[in-house]
Amino acid sequence: RLATDNPAAYEPDLARSLSNLGVQLSEAGRRSEALTATEKAVGIYRRLATDNPAAYEPDLAGSLTNLGIQLSQAGRRSKALTATEKAVGIYRRLATDNPAAYEPDLAGSLTNLGIQLSQAGRRNEALTATEEAVEIRRRLATNNPAAYEPDLASSLTNLGNQLSEAGRRNEALTATEEAVEIRRRLATDNPAAYEPDLARSLSNLGV
Repeated sequence: RLATDNPAAYEPDLARSLSNLGVQLSEAGRRSEALTATEKAVGIYRRLATDNPAAYEPDLAGSLTNLGIQLSQAGRRSKALTATEKAVGIYRRLATDNPAAYEPDLAGSLTNLGIQLSQAGRRNEALTATEEAVEIRRRLATNNPAAYEPDLASSLTNLGNQLSEAGRRNEALTATEEAVEIRRRLATDNPAAYEPDLARSLSNLGV
């Protein structure tokens, strides 16, 4: 209601609320309603970013990331890819100007893109995206292992799976062994948080 009467003042808040609502509805399994809320948030942020990209492109990219995930969960893979590719494009541009702020988001979007491309059978493109995510997260983990090693292990796991599907078994083993090594170290310090991931990586390694 406030955004209808005064859009300039209240549309950013409305978009944030819709984004949060979309995430919560998705977590509750109410996927159709989640998509509706997230699509509305994307529409608002897209309009705001047209007039003020510096202020609203990061929010637009975040909403597009959520939209891509929700569309993928709903089986709408083509639209999911479109949303995720747009998010990657925005984060790539933002990370060029401010890598410290946006490289983690870029790596996350590339990870989503790699998974969605793999599901679509576009294996070479999926590998390219996942390898770039690994490269970024490896660099981030070198400077701040406590913050980024869990993400690096996840990307290495994805990379190992995709390399295995492509028949590149030795490289797949190398990536999966590195994921196991990281998660074993993390689980030593915090077993409650990381033993489930370690178990999954060990299962992948066995396969």
